Amino acid sequence: MPAWIDALRRLWRSRREHAEPDETFWNAVENTLPFLRNIPPTAHERVRRLAARFLATKTFYGAHGLPITDLIAGSIAWQAALVAHRTGLGIYDDFVGVIVYPEPFRVRRHLADEIGLVHEFDDELYGETWEGGPVIVSWGAGEAEGMQVVLHEFAHRLDLADGALDGVPLLPPSLPRARWERVMEDALRRLQDELDTGKSPPLDPYAEEGPEEFFPVATETFFAQPEALAAWDPALFAALCEVYGIIPLHPTEPHHGPHTTRSP
Repeated sequence: MPAWIDALRRLWRSRREHAEPDETFWNAVENTLPFLRNIPPTAHERVRRLAARFLATKTFYGAHGLPITDLIAGSIAWQAALVAHRTGLGIYDDFVGVIVYPEPFRVRRHLADEIGLVHEFDDELYGETWEGGPVIVSWGAGEAEGMQVVLHEFAHRLDLADGALDGVPLLPPSLPRARWERVMEDALRRLQDELDTGKSPPLDPYAEEGPEEFFPVATETFFAQPEALAAWDPALFAALCEVYGIIPLHPTEPHHGPHTTRSP
């Protein structure tokens, strides 16, 4: 049995009791979200409803002794609900909970090279998710560099909703797969070209890893820096508006350059 399942069963034998979320609770949660000013007020009511259902149906486990406060759980639920604004929470049916670390965490990797030799190394991560497993995030990590770890990991779940982690999320009928792939591939090539020539695109360079990382990084920028993304690639911005069923409000602050890389 995987260790995370055993941990959830041992530490969450009964669902955590949350006070019924009310206006005061959601106001407190939303005050912690730096990108809230970019979310249209018309979307808030649906996001809150979905977030309340997420709290009622998922478990939260604090790793390394991290206490899961209502504010932590509420903030994660709100961001998960934002990602699910168009689709609903069905995209999260294949996992039972969220594991929250107090800082970036290490994962032991085993990688075979082209001649079959297996190399072992520690990979330090801000978050992780996979099909059928939990969502894992490090709480507050990367915020100083402009990262939105929770949005990133739940965007991976939206990508996985069609059965493959390939940078193609569950798409609306208005957005054919071929158009999304063309927009994403064009934007990824542009990102790589700009990074190679020393320019400063608004996307975190981690998006260069491939389509499966480009989509969640683009999601972070879409919600956190919509004005910068719309100016950099209008086609990508418009496609993400369709993916999420939201047109973000444009912040008044100017864009100040790229995020840092994902390595702490």
